[in-house]
Amino acid sequence: MRLNHIDLHSPVVAETASFLIDHFGLTLVEKRGKDAFYRLTDGSGLVLVVSPPITALGGGDQASLGAQTYHIGFLLPVRAEVDDVYQRVREAGVQVIPPADRHGAYVFYATIPGNILVEVGHRLDV
Repeated sequence: MRLNHIDLHSPVVAETASFLIDHFGLTLVEKRGKDAFYRLTDGSGLVLVVSPPITALGGGDQASLGAQTYHIGFLLPVRAEVDDVYQRVREAGVQVIPPADRHGAYVFYATIPGNILVEVGHRLDV
């Protein structure tokens, strides 16, 4: 068995998907409806879906909950690239925690549209 995809629920599906495309290099593979379903990929096997919460399944989203109950993370091969992405994301006007050495990596955190916490880092042992 292998993990097939991850689905992030967001009340602003198009905005969340666009931010991931524009700032984290994901590519749009499929779009259903204006704000209904975006399937993204990184070209290396990751499939990331952004969709509204599914009420019939008891779904909610972090913006409606007013809490962050998970985060997603991206790894970069070079430490300096973390700083480059940090600058771009910070300039986009989202809430960011500056890069620092944390838990064996050089990382920063950003809260993107949909109240989704994103970690971007470079492992120090690599």
